[in-house]
Amino acid sequence: MNRIVIKRVIENNLKLIHNFGYLFLLRFISILLPLVTYPYLIRVLGSDLYGTVLYAQAIIMYFSLIINFGFNITGTKEVAENINDNVKLSEIVSSIYLIKFFLFIVSFLLLLFTLCISSALRDISILVTLSFSACLNELLFPQWYFQGVDKMKYITILNVFSKILFTVLIFFIINTKNDYLFIPIIIGFGVLLSGVISVYILIFKEKITFHIPQKAILIFYFRESLPLFISAASVQVYVNANKVLVGVFLGMNEVAYYDLGEKVLNVIKIPVGMLGQAAFPTLTRLKSIHKINKIMLLGVIMTLVLIVFIFVFSENIVILLGSLEMLEAVEVMRILAISAIMVALSQFLGTSRLIIFGYKKTFTKIIASSGVFFTIIILVIYFSDNLNLNSLAWSAVAVECWVTLLMLIASYKYKLLVE
Repeated sequence: MNRIVIKRVIENNLKLIHNFGYLFLLRFISILLPLVTYPYLIRVLGSDLYGTVLYAQAIIMYFSLIINFGFNITGTKEVAENINDNVKLSEIVSSIYLIKFFLFIVSFLLLLFTLCISSALRDISILVTLSFSACLNELLFPQWYFQGVDKMKYITILNVFSKILFTVLIFFIINTKNDYLFIPIIIGFGVLLSGVISVYILIFKEKITFHIPQKAILIFYFRESLPLFISAASVQVYVNANKVLVGVFLGMNEVAYYDLGEKVLNVIKIPVGMLGQAAFPTLTRLKSIHKINKIMLLGVIMTLVLIVFIFVFSENIVILLGSLEMLEAVEVMRILAISAIMVALSQFLGTSRLIIFGYKKTFTKIIASSGVFFTIIILVIYFSDNLNLNSLAWSAVAVECWVTLLMLIASYKYKLLVE
């Protein structure tokens, strides 16, 4: 009897299991390979120069956010809801690509303007400009499409290929401090190659017909994604800003310390991120609160196990990935790890609940408020002369708690906690 039940469970969730498997491989490789290159780059470049490279990448993240424009959520939702209508899919894909191309051009011009007026960035302007090549990933790679049609294998294969290529080239090309400018070039080459291949798949495998949609259609998709862009921008205010603030006020060595803490945090977030991403198309179609809660519980349990592991072995992890000189990152790592449990909850209270059930505006308001909340915290920390690595890490935890609480209240208000 138990075998029959297990077989039925597997059959009913076969697509979810396949998607989870592909995403597990992708996330594992995405986290593992940077941890493989991290000690090497620290040794070759030194923590100060490598911190500068990370600082440039953190700045470019804001431009990448503009190009993404929330389409990883709205694009996925639109594709999932029209999966059997190839004409509609061609319209969706064409519209999103055209909007992204416009945003890519605007972002690059905005970057050039920023470099011209910012004396702080003038010395690293070449590094920052080359780092912009990473934005080609947001422009070309249609993760939202493959996710919407439940074909995670394309996402996994192309991303893993790009990351393995980056890792191999790092060891071959980066041999001295003078080679640091090749890091963004290697990244750009990898994402360009995977992006071109993905467009080929869209045209010749998925039979997507690219065309220029009517103005009204473009405006529709732009407006549909605008609230998600605002919410994503608010998230990045506190997710990415800390690394920038560390670079501005504390130094590039400290950027490397904080980045190591974030890399470990990303490892902890792997299970819930995979579950949420793999299940999103299915949950969008089923709209089952019971299923959402089951997946959320699983994600929370796995996250808690990983947090305990990090707390116990944090010093060993820092020494393994960095060196004895980077032990200052231990406390930052532990603090940031705490925020992972809030991320696990907010994932299934927000994107996988409020968005799915049509409460996009509420979701946007909550995320937007987090940016304001973060700004207030940073101002308090700054004017009280308590700005340091640990206080910035605690600010990230506080914001995640704020977001989770508001999403919990909203889910209760709209009767989305239980069926």
